[in-house]
Amino acid sequence: MNDELELADKGGWWENRNKNATLILVFVVMLAAKLLTMLLPAKYFYDNNRILGMANEDVGVHAWAGTYIVAANFFKNINVFSFTTMSQWSWFLGLSLTLVVFFMVLRLPEPDMVQTIFLLSCIGLLNIYVFNIGKDVIQFLFFMAVYLVLLIPIENSFMKIVLAAVVLYFESKVFRSYYILIAAFVLAIYCILVVFRKIRRIPPAAKIAITVATMYLLVCAMMVVASVLMPDEYQQIMDVRDYSLSGREGDADSVTIIKNWVGGDNSTSLPLFLLNYLINAVRMMIPFELAVKGVQYLPFCLFQVAVTVYLVHLFGKLDEIEDDTQFLAISIFLGYVLASVLFEPDFGSWVRHEAATFPVLHLLVFSPNQRLSQWKRDVKKIKGRVGKHANSVAREDV
Repeated sequence: MNDELELADKGGWWENRNKNATLILVFVVMLAAKLLTMLLPAKYFYDNNRILGMANEDVGVHAWAGTYIVAANFFKNINVFSFTTMSQWSWFLGLSLTLVVFFMVLRLPEPDMVQTIFLLSCIGLLNIYVFNIGKDVIQFLFFMAVYLVLLIPIENSFMKIVLAAVVLYFESKVFRSYYILIAAFVLAIYCILVVFRKIRRIPPAAKIAITVATMYLLVCAMMVVASVLMPDEYQQIMDVRDYSLSGREGDADSVTIIKNWVGGDNSTSLPLFLLNYLINAVRMMIPFELAVKGVQYLPFCLFQVAVTVYLVHLFGKLDEIEDDTQFLAISIFLGYVLASVLFEPDFGSWVRHEAATFPVLHLLVFSPNQRLSQWKRDVKKIKGRVGKHANSVAREDV
């Protein structure tokens, strides 16, 4: 009783101590991340430097086509302060978008300590790799648009998921073409999870296994349909990984490439392609091999494992999710993951691109049902049900 009175006397500050500490540390972490960025080798910012040169119309920089032109033109059009250096863009975008993240954190419920550490890690990762002149910050802005769609005060969840898919489809038209695939996955996954959400009295382990298996079968079905209805796009998907990795094997700066474990011609054999897809999906979601490549990669490994654990936990309790925004966020993030496994050439770009989904990612991580204390209560419930079932069986035997 005395402890309860002591907590009550401390009022709102103590009850929200983790959230308040996070708000205080947001810009401290940003500062530390930006200072660390200045110490990292240039290889980590290869694309950024090229886009900077293109935006500055530097004749000494060879201009690349596609998304590089889109990104360079974007930064030229918003460059009202006449920035010319990487550092200027880095600090400007870091301050501006970290302030946006600050207001996103304001509307979050009180996180536990594990969520707080993960949140600060996200802010650090964003300021190192995303909040800079480059393609990733544009991706962040598109996911910010999706986030705003999810916050629209309407009760029709299907309308929200359709609008979110429209945003992703628009991105495929003006920036990254493969986002049309993400949009299609998002709609399909939402419909599947709505069905799963209505299925009750299934053990969490079974729900997780069923959800994972269904997502893989969805990719298999998509590839089979594409091979018949869209043969050109189908072949592009089959070829994209080999094309991305061509010439990179043996490169000292490409130690984190995701090379297929099962050899053979993946561009012509769909069963082989789908087998490697499954293996690569597991490798990307649980990248233990990244940790053994060097201690510098351990933080990225831990970050990805944390994302996977939070996501899998929600798989086990789909029917218990009361927050429709969180449910929609799962569908969108899963759509992104399924498509990314097809395209991502290395672990570095995978973690960097995944961090850029933060506006959606944080909706499925920073909620009361993802607190460690809630997980412990869930385990106790499961043990209680198992105990009751065992006692019931014992009575029947008697």
